[in-house]
Amino acid sequence: MSYKTFIKMTRNKNRITEIIGVPGFTGIVGWALALFCGWSCQKVKSGYLSSDLYYIENPLIAARGANTVSGALQVNGSTTPLYVEVVKAVDASGNRVDSVLATKGSFPGFSDAISASDSTLDLLNKKIVQVTAPAVSVNPMGGRIQVSPASKAIPMGTYTIDIRVSNSSGSVTLAGACKIVIAASIPADTVYSGAYAGTLDVNGNYTAALANPSVAVQYFPSSTNKIVFKWVDKNGKVYNTLARGIDVRKGRWNFRNFDPYYPQVLTDTSVEYQYPTVPNEFPAFPNSGADGSIPRGNFGCFFKLPAGSNSTGGAMFTFSDVAFFSQGLYVVTISLSDITFN
Repeated sequence: MSYKTFIKMTRNKNRITEIIGVPGFTGIVGWALALFCGWSCQKVKSGYLSSDLYYIENPLIAARGANTVSGALQVNGSTTPLYVEVVKAVDASGNRVDSVLATKGSFPGFSDAISASDSTLDLLNKKIVQVTAPAVSVNPMGGRIQVSPASKAIPMGTYTIDIRVSNSSGSVTLAGACKIVIAASIPADTVYSGAYAGTLDVNGNYTAALANPSVAVQYFPSSTNKIVFKWVDKNGKVYNTLARGIDVRKGRWNFRNFDPYYPQVLTDTSVEYQYPTVPNEFPAFPNSGADGSIPRGNFGCFFKLPAGSNSTGGAMFTFSDVAFFSQGLYVVTISLSDITFN
């Protein structure tokens, strides 16, 4: 009979006898084969769950009544998916506040991501829905901490959560996994750093830098939502957009791209944009660059002032980056320290 890897074994009190294979191949070697078979047939535990799990944003600081979302839980090589649940929540005095953080509220939200393709009021409004959510929650998949507008109903202060994390390998409870600070309500707007200005040639290409302008925003409660941009030169003269015109730097966006919902209005002191009431902030979408333009900042706007309008001898532009969080009237003043308007 030819030698084969197929081995049939029978047990005899103290040894294993090969029936097919090499005759007499018994004793210790036989026992080794039996043990090997036993080991190789054992079920291997799958997955890995690290004991070093943490949030980068700790504490997570959230404005009361606003949307804030943390980064995902850092897993340090743990097998995914990870399932996360809150097992305990306490305030700064150690009192249990699980039910406080679970307080639910209803508020406007988006049913889907908003982009430049949602360019009409009808398309935009179709994605605005009423959302009901707890003040503070943890996404069970991945563990992102979510503070919703329902947080306006809970006291400001510091809260600490314990979480349980599970995967195919088992589970671990993390005491004091993250501190969540519910802070004062957010301001009406945010002016992001990085405002700058420059000159352009006849083809719209950048030629030289100007001094960085200052950007100031004034907010006034109003039943009409409107954002007004105005430019002031080094002598305090206000730019006349109606007479001189306003445009966009080549290959970039200005506010007209972020607000396609109402006509742009030029006046002798400003350019005005009415805007719709939306959840969270306006603009409702960033520049993705899908149209071939170059995004800058969060909601970066490049306004072009044409040749003949200023003392540079050619066209110039300003860059500013502002987000608006409340409904009402905003006046954005861009002040230039090294040029004059004609």
